[in-house]
Amino acid sequence: MLADLEPFVELPGQCLGYGGDVFRFGYRCRRTGAPFAIVEIPASTVAKFVPLQTSVRVTIDGRVVTEAELPYDRSALDRSSQGVSLIKLIEETLHPDNLRLEDAGPRELNSLHQELEICMQRVKAALASLNVHGLATSPSKLE
Repeated sequence: MLADLEPFVELPGQCLGYGGDVFRFGYRCRRTGAPFAIVEIPASTVAKFVPLQTSVRVTIDGRVVTEAELPYDRSALDRSSQGVSLIKLIEETLHPDNLRLEDAGPRELNSLHQELEICMQRVKAALASLNVHGLATSPSKLE
């Protein structure tokens, strides 16, 4: 019977019919999926004692990618998202339901607008720098 057991982890909100902000760790039957032993640990406790290192970056083609890793677990693969388009993120941010939930008004939208304008200016400056230094590979890539 012991050879038939496998370890499992259920993340908060992952278990059907079970609510709560807890991680569920345990062993279950490999064939039936029936749990043999389970321990539940609050997500706040896991977050406090398992220092997950995360980062977010924007790729050169405008995708936002998140990455996460456990610092002391060399055997685990780093987790990286597929990435989502920056345009898609902005569209979701500006969706009326999100604006309402965030109580976003003209002040918040003007602030976002200013941040995006600064980003556009920096991209234009980088393009100009490529041209000045002769690093542009083809005119079509600059359009």
